[in-house]
Parts: sequence; structure tokens; C-alpha cells
Amino acid sequence: MKKYLLLLPVILVAVSTTAFAGPSKDVNPRAEVEFKKHFANSENVKWSKEEGGFLKATFTWANHLTLAYFDPNGDLVGSIRGISYNQLPLIVLRNVEKSYSNAIILEINEINNDEGTQYKLTIEEANKKYTVRLNSFGETIKKEKIK
Repeated sequence: MKKYLLLLPVILVAVSTTAFAGPSKDVNPRAEVEFKKHFANSENVKWSKEEGGFLKATFTWANHLTLAYFDPNGDLVGSIRGISYNQLPLIVLRNVEKSYSNAIILEINEINNDEGTQYKLTIEEANKKYTVRLNSFGETIKKEKIK
């Protein structure tokens, strides 16, 4: 029993060091710097490797589940966050109400990258589900049926 009590402080130090350690060694240091610059005050950050050497950070930022993607050089290439209907810009909101007035909106994601800001909606119309991409003016770019 005494052996276990003597090991307890060592185990606690090891666990606390691991719990408060920074991101994985696999994370590009430049990506970490870029991440902190763009997403200050984020919480619950989890890093993962993606195809092509890209890194994905999954985290909570301003109470929104957010994903950020970084290229192999550590540069931010885009981000996606879930938003609510009333957070859509007014022009997008008006066009959604006009074009998809009979649809049930199931999910909304805001996508930011070099092409600008787009909105991806998952909707249900006449018992069929679709993904709809809109530009920042609310114009439909693409509509695809979900199988």
C-alpha cells in the first residue's frame, strides 16, 4: 500500500503534465501560431492530420463548433463553422426565404476560404434532402440531392 501512495504524486504529475500539454508533436508550429492568431480564446482544440498533409483543428470558438484547415506549410486555408438561421447576413436570409420558403432548414454552415464566404444549407423539401451552397449575396451556386 505504501508503494502505491509513494507513486501517487508521480502519477498525478504525469497526468497533469499530459493534460495541460500543448498540441501534439505532429502539429506544425507555424499552424499553431496561425491558429492562435485567427482563433484566440478558442476551447477544446483537437488536431488531426488530413489527406495531402493538411491539418484540421476542431474546436469551439464563440460558442460555435468550428473547423479550421491548414496547408502543409501551416497557412490557414479555410474554416467552417455552424451557425443559426438568424446569423445569416440579411441579403442571404432574404434570398433563402424567397427561394426556399417551403423548405425546412436542417443545418447551416458558414465556409470561409480564398474564394470568400459561402453558406452551405442542408434542407428538406417535399420529403427530399438537399445541400444548397449560396454565395455572400444569397445567390444559389449549387444544389445537390442527398441520397
